[in-house]
Amino acid sequence: MVDEEALSKHLSPERRKVTGAFFTPSGLVRQVLDLVAPFVPRAALSVVDPACGAGAFLVAAAERWPRAALFGAELDPTSARLARARVPGATIVEGNALTDPSLDERVGTPGFELWLGNPPYNGTSPLLKDRAAWDRVRRWLPLALPKHTSLREDYVFFLLRAARRLAGRKGALAFITSATLLDTFTYAPVRQQLLGQLSLREVVDLGVGAFTNTQVRTCVTVWTTAKGPARFAGVDFTPRAPEFALRPALASADALDADWRARGASVTELIPVSFPGLKTRFDELLVDDDAKRLLERVRAFCRCSPSELPAFARRFELAPALLPKLRALRGSFSSLAVSRSQVRRFVRYRGELPSGPPGFCYLERQLIPRGDHRLRGDYDPHAAEVKLVFNQLELPLWAQVLEGDQCITAYRHARFAPLSVPVALLADPACRTLDPRGPVAPNLSPLGLAWAKALGSPRAVFDHVAAHLRSEAFQTVWAPAFGRTRVPLVPLPDAIGSTRALQLPFAFDDSLALPQKTTAQRRPTT
Repeated sequence: MVDEEALSKHLSPERRKVTGAFFTPSGLVRQVLDLVAPFVPRAALSVVDPACGAGAFLVAAAERWPRAALFGAELDPTSARLARARVPGATIVEGNALTDPSLDERVGTPGFELWLGNPPYNGTSPLLKDRAAWDRVRRWLPLALPKHTSLREDYVFFLLRAARRLAGRKGALAFITSATLLDTFTYAPVRQQLLGQLSLREVVDLGVGAFTNTQVRTCVTVWTTAKGPARFAGVDFTPRAPEFALRPALASADALDADWRARGASVTELIPVSFPGLKTRFDELLVDDDAKRLLERVRAFCRCSPSELPAFARRFELAPALLPKLRALRGSFSSLAVSRSQVRRFVRYRGELPSGPPGFCYLERQLIPRGDHRLRGDYDPHAAEVKLVFNQLELPLWAQVLEGDQCITAYRHARFAPLSVPVALLADPACRTLDPRGPVAPNLSPLGLAWAKALGSPRAVFDHVAAHLRSEAFQTVWAPAFGRTRVPLVPLPDAIGSTRALQLPFAFDDSLALPQKTTAQRRPTT
């Protein structure tokens, strides 16, 4: 048996990361073919792998269907040569099947088309650097995306491309992809689009570890142009709006969701202002386990001239590959004062739990490329003494009340809900107009304020919400079913829930004012 992963050794780690090149083990290839084979008729057959790597799927397809016409496309020239050598009868196009139409032109024959493969899931597609190419593939999905989300994964583009190709033809599609396809919030429109074009037939959640040295959770989905029922783990189900999740939800989760929805509110309805967590985009420079070492490194960087950057990188053991990024960043300012007050603590997460002691980052707007820190205006939500941290887009959901200034999280998709915010933000939850002047108020909607009045303080509301999101019912029943697709729900006391119908405008209640140390606003020095 060929070690498929060994055939990728010619690719550098950097290249593999950018292109998402992880070759598929032979056993997994056979599993995919076994899943799709019942839907392949005994007729003229074309097998297409639009990101074929060294040809693992084409090799297996040639053995399974000896009379099939085989086609592939591969971006890497060495991998394409390997595929041609392994499957001499196949037509291998060297190029990107997302932007090069020549693969379609080569296939171009009537009959049944079977699209197979393991398209790249690389987190950030290289297409994002080519606006014209991205705009072209974005048109393959006419549906609107959720606010503040974007198509970023190559595997999504390959799915949409294959579905577009199969329109009006007889065919099937069987891809290994990231399991984010199954139920994440961001890809609900993608699922809706695919379900409108094809029939979902089989879903297998592979979990983590399907590929060597990776922790990516993966899945197999099989789609056909012929109508038929969808099956997950051998059980028929029907994907439902609005999430169109490609997995069934347990009846117990449905019942819990209906109950909380009837007598509660979403977290964002109670606590209107949330902010994303910090991404420095340059952790090698701006993040460290040791605050003193971090400050020393940032000071040295800001003091050195562009010609001194190679020596700076050697001194602080920064990889030579980072020199272009260091030069670009150093050239973006002439001088910059470095202050200890900009060193901020954060908590590292792996899964739902902190993975170790807090680290430190240097929070300086001019040192964070593209402004991706998202600390908007002069208001800094991380300076609040107490805030709720929750994760509404992927499992496992977790929540906690953090106490102490300057505590931020590195957990992906986390949302910060500061205990207090300027009244201007409450008046404009979309945060388009931020003015930090004026009084600071509890970060609660009229519904949340009514609850706070009943409990005695805004902090009590945060405590109740955090306790609910930590509860067994939430973590083990609701979150596995809906945690990647729905905003968390919080049940309310009947007396409080009834105030929802009042549609009260925001009004700051002095009786709910917070201690001065909690509401103090700190302007960033930048």
